[in-house]
Amino acid sequence: MTNTNPIKVLIVDDHLMFIDGLKSILSLNDKTFCIKSAIHAEEAFECIKDQSFDLVITDISLPGMNGIDLTKKIKKYNPDIPVLVLSMYVGRELVKEILYAEAEGYLLKKASKEELFKAIDKTLNGGTYYSSDITTIMMDLISQKHSNKLSSKSELTSREREILQLICQEYSSKEIADKLCISTCTVETHRRSMFLKTGAKSVVGLIRYAVENNLALWQ
Repeated sequence: MTNTNPIKVLIVDDHLMFIDGLKSILSLNDKTFCIKSAIHAEEAFECIKDQSFDLVITDISLPGMNGIDLTKKIKKYNPDIPVLVLSMYVGRELVKEILYAEAEGYLLKKASKEELFKAIDKTLNGGTYYSSDITTIMMDLISQKHSNKLSSKSELTSREREILQLICQEYSSKEIADKLCISTCTVETHRRSMFLKTGAKSVVGLIRYAVENNLALWQ
């Protein structure tokens, strides 16, 4: 079904040819996008202050302020703006930094347009999307024990831990409700409870909590 309301997207990348290519790819989607671009993070942030956006897609490597610092700045300014990091770089430290910056998604530039569309759909609908390369690193990270951070793990009920694991697997609230045979309202109640217990302010914050406490499970 075609979306009649244009989705306002800000693309941040210092390669104009890549921006043009991404615009062409987005034109193949059944959604209507209103796209603005910036080649500097500072320029991008000024755009965000001047007008509202439904989604920011940013590279990591940018002249001046990098994409991770831009994400942190965006989240401090308005945590409701979803950020999808689209980069050719991957590594343990980058995954950690992007997770702590609370970007809703992290996708490699080698991804197919189908995966890009999936990532956009997920992030626009309040979810998260991390490519398989990224989740593999996350699995490696949680295999390490964080003994100094495990004391709060018991705060969550078994149902909350179950829902948290599904959130880490990128299930939406409706999908979680269907899988667990409960109402979407009940899922949202559990999510609010987890926010209070963990101190997280976003879905990405919950995922970060799961990683730190060895609770995340990826398929």
